[in-house]
Amino acid sequence: MTKTIFGTAGIRKKFTQDFSGPQWLEIGMAIGTYLGKNSSVLIGRDTRKTAELVQYAIISGLVSCGCEVYVLQGSAESPYVTTSSMAYATKHFDADAGIQVTASHNTPEYIGIKIWQKTGMGFTPAQEEAIDQIYTMKNFRLAQWNEIIKVKYISNANDIHIKAILDRIHAPIDFKGKKVTVAVDPGNGAACEIAPTMLQKLGVNVVTINAQPDGLFPGRDSEPNDINLRTLLRMMNNDSEMDLGIAYDGDADRVRFIDRKGVLIEGDRILLFLAFYCSDKEKRSPVIVTPVNSSTALDDVLKAKGISVSRTRIGDIPVAIRAQEINARLGGEISGTYTWPGFHLGPDALYTTAKLLEITAINGGSFENLLDKIPQYHVIHDNLELDETRFKKVADIDMEPAVISFLKEKKIAVIETNKIDGILARFSQGFLLVRLSGTSPTIRLSCEHKDKAIATSLLKGIRAKIEKEILGDHE
Repeated sequence: MTKTIFGTAGIRKKFTQDFSGPQWLEIGMAIGTYLGKNSSVLIGRDTRKTAELVQYAIISGLVSCGCEVYVLQGSAESPYVTTSSMAYATKHFDADAGIQVTASHNTPEYIGIKIWQKTGMGFTPAQEEAIDQIYTMKNFRLAQWNEIIKVKYISNANDIHIKAILDRIHAPIDFKGKKVTVAVDPGNGAACEIAPTMLQKLGVNVVTINAQPDGLFPGRDSEPNDINLRTLLRMMNNDSEMDLGIAYDGDADRVRFIDRKGVLIEGDRILLFLAFYCSDKEKRSPVIVTPVNSSTALDDVLKAKGISVSRTRIGDIPVAIRAQEINARLGGEISGTYTWPGFHLGPDALYTTAKLLEITAINGGSFENLLDKIPQYHVIHDNLELDETRFKKVADIDMEPAVISFLKEKKIAVIETNKIDGILARFSQGFLLVRLSGTSPTIRLSCEHKDKAIATSLLKGIRAKIEKEILGDHE
């Protein structure tokens, strides 16, 4: 069957335009029907303006199907929880499911949900399809009046998550007498309280910006990219006392790091850093998992350490599924999501932050010096943003002929192609990838080359070809 409401990371819709209250109520009923009566469900939300309304609607749907619902709150002072905390809490409390009301890094008009399993991993495509079918057919199994269970609250999710992280890191971290100062930008999102608190307990000095919860994201747009993080980048470049910059998206499942020079480090390079320096205390398989659009530097560098790389579709759920299957050490993406299977199978930006600081301290150098020891290839990204109508038309078009013919025009020999996610063509110096986004009406383009100028040129060229030959944009 064709899914109608789920994308690559749960459900994301524009409020009112796509879904409003009644649809979210029925989604809650569909999830409740799928889970069954007396199932225990955690539910939490980020700071978005519509998140509370959607949370109440879903709670009503779950309760009407006889589920036992626990509302997860960061603290007595904060009703917000991060997606990382929700994923961990679902495992910690052995709940049948955890539901995070969020639209992650999307702009404020979007709202959505992510659903988590007992392991902390997101629901699989098969589970989502089952819920989708119930929702589409309106085949709800409602409870009787005397089967309704009272909603309960858990008001210390931040403390629970932080304690679990500190226990694994053995905090406070020993920086050998060095004063370490970090600048943290939660982007007015769910990490406003938990991130500074955790960092202080790790033993670092904390400076914050955009640390007041606000669902309109007045400080910056939610996605932590180089454009939206301009203020933090300038802060790091201009303040010699700052050792590290840290930025989260709205629900804090993504984290990005900035060095002392004000350089935003690519997410897959951070993954390589973590895999390269992190000791394997848990004796897991010598494999890391990452999607097809991550740099081939991962393969080349980690091979010498006896670590192999397993590639998946883009998204934290495909990464987690593969990591679980092969007992992998670590999973991660260029977007800044990282999964630590020995902890739980959801993306955990907060644990990743703690691990990066621990690795830096253990190896006795600055973050920049450690990173400089690892070779870097150049992966350039671009987005072609479309309206919904054009995007649906493009979804039926095979992009492979355009990619292959473009590389042939450039006299670049293709070594192999795959369609794990979009169309990826590998050549001797890197790869070219064209794929449709699963979270917004966007064509995503990526190109890797050991020469940054060539990568930039190739990406510009394939964009022009797609605009002209597929989208029909003529000058």
